[in-house]
Amino acid sequence: MKFCKWFLLVGVLLSYFITPYLPVSWGWENSLLEWLQVAILALGLLLTCVWWQEARSAGDIPAARFLIWAIPLWLLMIGRELSWGRVFYPSGFHAIDGPSFLPLSQLPYGPFVNPLIAVIIVVWLCGVIKYGLYKIPYKLVQERRFPVTEMVITILAFVTAELGERHLHLQNMEEFDECLAYLGLILTAYCVKNALRKTIQK
Repeated sequence: MKFCKWFLLVGVLLSYFITPYLPVSWGWENSLLEWLQVAILALGLLLTCVWWQEARSAGDIPAARFLIWAIPLWLLMIGRELSWGRVFYPSGFHAIDGPSFLPLSQLPYGPFVNPLIAVIIVVWLCGVIKYGLYKIPYKLVQERRFPVTEMVITILAFVTAELGERHLHLQNMEEFDECLAYLGLILTAYCVKNALRKTIQK
């Protein structure tokens, strides 16, 4: 696992040179890369559920609590990548830009999406504050157990994805780097899970 972060870093640094060789259609909405992002996030969600169950079975209440409150974040990211369901409502196709989709306001459940997201975020914030979950990463940093390198690489991947979209107008680069960023989130979560276990065993 220790080599995974360097693999991700190399991918991020070379993404500008790699992505021009990918099919243009991979950068479209509802494309292969976007569905790969959903699959990666779903894997992160599944692994977090497994790690939560392991911590719960071991009686590690602080780790179990931290992990279960991470689940809503994975769900929100999956929802975002699916455009809150818009990908299932195509409205047209353009030869250059690819498929288009109905606006959220025109979906049957559209008016309820933003209020539901707001409720989830508020409940999540209440849980984080109530159980002091925000202290855990800080404590891991103090103990030099937080995966700083993995987190920095993940942030770099998000930054390059934004750069590819907003400034370079390279959709493939954006989608490719987002895949790497989500893999970085899984790697960071894995390292945090292991750090929490080591902290409890001390």
